[in-house]
Amino acid sequence: MFFQVLGPVQMLMQHGASLPLRGARLSTLLALLLVQAPAVVKRDFLIEELWAGRPVKDPVNALHLHIAKLRVLLGKNSGLLQTRKGLGYRMGLSADMLDATRFARLAVEGNDHLDRGRPAEAAAVLQEALRLWRGPALAGAGDSVAIAGERARLHELRVVASEHLAEARLAQGQHVALVPELKALVAEHPLRESLRGLLMRALYGAGQQAEALEVFDATRGVLRDALGVSPSPPLRALHAALLAHDTHALNAPRRGLTATTPPPGPQNALSRVGPGSGSGPRTTGETGRTGGLVPPLDAFVGRRADLGTITAAVRRNRLVTVVGPGGVGKTRIALQAADSLREEFPDGICLVELASLPAGAGPDRLIAAFAEALAIPDSPDWIPQLARLKAALAGKRMLLVVDTCEHVRQGAAHTVDTLMRGCSALTVLATSREALAVPGETAFPLRPLPLGEAVELFRARMTAATPDLGWDDATRASAAAVCRRLDCLPLAIELAVGRTRMLTVPDIEARLADGLHILSQAPVPAPERHRSLYATLDWSHELLGAEEKRVFRDLSVLGGTWDLDAAEHVCADATLSGAEVVDTVGRLVGKSLLAPLRGAGSSRFRMLETVRVYAQHKLVASGREEEVRNRLAAWTSTQPQSAARSGPELHSGRLLARPIAPAWRDAMWTARSQGACRSCSLTS
Repeated sequence: MFFQVLGPVQMLMQHGASLPLRGARLSTLLALLLVQAPAVVKRDFLIEELWAGRPVKDPVNALHLHIAKLRVLLGKNSGLLQTRKGLGYRMGLSADMLDATRFARLAVEGNDHLDRGRPAEAAAVLQEALRLWRGPALAGAGDSVAIAGERARLHELRVVASEHLAEARLAQGQHVALVPELKALVAEHPLRESLRGLLMRALYGAGQQAEALEVFDATRGVLRDALGVSPSPPLRALHAALLAHDTHALNAPRRGLTATTPPPGPQNALSRVGPGSGSGPRTTGETGRTGGLVPPLDAFVGRRADLGTITAAVRRNRLVTVVGPGGVGKTRIALQAADSLREEFPDGICLVELASLPAGAGPDRLIAAFAEALAIPDSPDWIPQLARLKAALAGKRMLLVVDTCEHVRQGAAHTVDTLMRGCSALTVLATSREALAVPGETAFPLRPLPLGEAVELFRARMTAATPDLGWDDATRASAAAVCRRLDCLPLAIELAVGRTRMLTVPDIEARLADGLHILSQAPVPAPERHRSLYATLDWSHELLGAEEKRVFRDLSVLGGTWDLDAAEHVCADATLSGAEVVDTVGRLVGKSLLAPLRGAGSSRFRMLETVRVYAQHKLVASGREEEVRNRLAAWTSTQPQSAARSGPELHSGRLLARPIAPAWRDAMWTARSQGACRSCSLTS
């Protein structure tokens, strides 16, 4: 079979006959399954999209009925529609069974030909791709939120392919034939500067220089009246090339408006842009991309597998969020991933830093932060800033790196969701201690470094900071002990390395046995929340609700790994039920303050030891330590010896070489309450 969504939604048999889809909901159901194939589409999502909150007596049964109708239509091909029990449904399509998939493959192939300077081959492939379109995408499939978003995305891809085809034909000298086609596209997309640039080049090549200059004047007026902005620097550079009769600049292979003239500055120099930076995005690299970031000056150590996974996810998905605890290196790996992807985003990479915004900032503050990062000036009162932001990003194949979202999560999620729905070529790579929960988001949990990479990071930073200190087997062993003590968190390791200016590595190891206060100060350029390990944890703690803070503190009495039963008995009391404790544990996992460990048996959890030390300080300060530890002691006294154990001290699947100070403190408390044997069962 063959399925079509680039026009009316259709199913075609092998001989070309179309199978009738009776009813808008059946078309919508098929469309939703097709555009997300081969992924599983959740049942609840399908119900919401099909009925959009309208009352239906039994929505699950109604969905089953529509699935059954679709299977009847598929006939002997009904096996393509697969049920995933407890999850939803998926269409098991092969590569070329959907016209949208075939179109995307051909568009990429045409792109490659254009990049390699083969305009004739590019034109042939792109024309084949565009012939697959039979009208507006997903016609007859309704206007649900997901359908509307996918329709906009496909439409944007069609326009981009049309631009690339025009580029290929300009390179072949087909200026005269292109003029009427480009005029029609400009009329359809009046704010799309890339199309206007192509029309200017086609008119000039057709011997109509005056008309080409008139297009620029008209563009200036349209942008001023609609958005209150001037033409972009690339379009102004094209205008200058027309006036100067610079045929080299006009005829050089390029994509739409990008790379009109090589900008000044070193190749691939990228600018860091963020709220409050006071500077707009700079042109970057040979392709004239705008916005950008400067990767940190220090070397990127380890994480090659994680880096490969994140870059692959960004290529496949429009929203990827790197999630993890404070100090695990989310920003660093996101910047590295963005830098490695710079050639894949011809309209640039822009860093939007949100850390300076106040906690809980709403959409208006977020939109202003995005606009500042993208150097979009304040808008007139009659034009909403969001409209200007969407217009500036429309049609741009750009990557936004949105850093530090956790304290403005709702506003960030709303802004990112709105921009991605309105700008279908936009990709976002975010970092947060908690996922944004935006539809279509792919969350990548970043874990602490493996021990070997952690030691290598320690050595690299120490060699740069204190090259005269030396590195021998004893130093390596002490560095490994320090890394284990710090849960192999990159920030904690770098803070520890900062102390090598006054202490040897064995001295640092010895002092860490007394607590984490030695990691109290980072170099001045570090953000305030990264000046010390406690500042990083304070940042996370202050974002918690009252119940979350309480459960977080109480759980610090559990060393090693533990299950939900232990959490309930330690944290629940007359004011907080066991069910509420379980729910709060789930939220703490989502906020990267607890790590789930799933094995063959039931789920277990743990706190990173650095986090647990911090939580214990908060528990002591709350005045509730004795109450919580007494509940732990009372519960363990009723448990069998094996069940009473919190589990071995783990780090990334490895046993620690020896218990660390907080574990001994736990053991001594329990020993005082119940005797030495019980304490051994808790800490051994």
